[in-house]
Amino acid sequence: MSELSTYLRENLETEGDVEGDAWLLVKTALANGDHLEAALEGKTLPETLLTKIVSLTWRCVNDKDVQLLEAAAHNGDFALGRLLVNMFSSTHSEIHVVTTNYDRVAEFACNSKNVLFQTGFAPGYIQTWESTGRVKLVHGTKAARVVKIWKIHGSLDWFRTADDRTIGLPVFELPSKDHYTPLIVTPGLNKYEKTYEDPFRTTINGADAALKAASAFLCVGFGFRDQHIQPKLIERCRERNVPTVVLARTLTEEAKDFLKNKAGANYLGIELSGTGSRVYSPTCPEGTDVTTPDLWSLDSFNKFVL
Repeated sequence: MSELSTYLRENLETEGDVEGDAWLLVKTALANGDHLEAALEGKTLPETLLTKIVSLTWRCVNDKDVQLLEAAAHNGDFALGRLLVNMFSSTHSEIHVVTTNYDRVAEFACNSKNVLFQTGFAPGYIQTWESTGRVKLVHGTKAARVVKIWKIHGSLDWFRTADDRTIGLPVFELPSKDHYTPLIVTPGLNKYEKTYEDPFRTTINGADAALKAASAFLCVGFGFRDQHIQPKLIERCRERNVPTVVLARTLTEEAKDFLKNKAGANYLGIELSGTGSRVYSPTCPEGTDVTTPDLWSLDSFNKFVL
């Protein structure tokens, strides 16, 4: 999020006083130390400025996504891919990944281990939105093992057409803005308004069902600043006290509050601390330092659990 903030500040060009004044408020908030979510929240931005923010956000994330595609195409080793394929060494036929990210990391990770996945769109170069779930994947006569990826804030390959259709296009360059609008929900005032429409509404409902039924949670890099997700996590933890692990380079204050006050009595939080790691648990709610380096990263964490 910090990289996106920098990218927007360096690349967004306003036109006219209305855009200029609105963007100045955002830049001032960022300069005062607010994270991007807080800087945009509660501010009424002109539609033209929102369009620019969406386009630049798409380009910023896509630049990194292209690098990941190259890694995936060259047999890249994805920590998430290793975790998912090992999770299927069980009786599970479905694994649910709920993400607020627009990137295709989860999809590439599945590809890296030949694991099937679904995001709500039918397969193909021009993908149609399948809100009814009619597309079923089978292996022989049995239902195939599938990772269901719930991208509640949209994806780089989701678009709204000029004639108001929802389609998926697996592209790595932003199509003409006259014909396609990226379906990604950016932080700010309209964030929750857009999610009342499909594909977001159906995706959020699917994510809610997955979170409500989960027997455990592994949260990677999640800041606990999103009202679409953490209420369901908190509810499940209170109901069932499910095991919960939170990994992040730096745990946000919101993440620490969740662990200490809302995650129940069966949690583990890990973040970077100097050359080692800091671990939070019910016995050490304020955290304790360990010498193990990078334990907070999914790659290193995998070595302890797989």
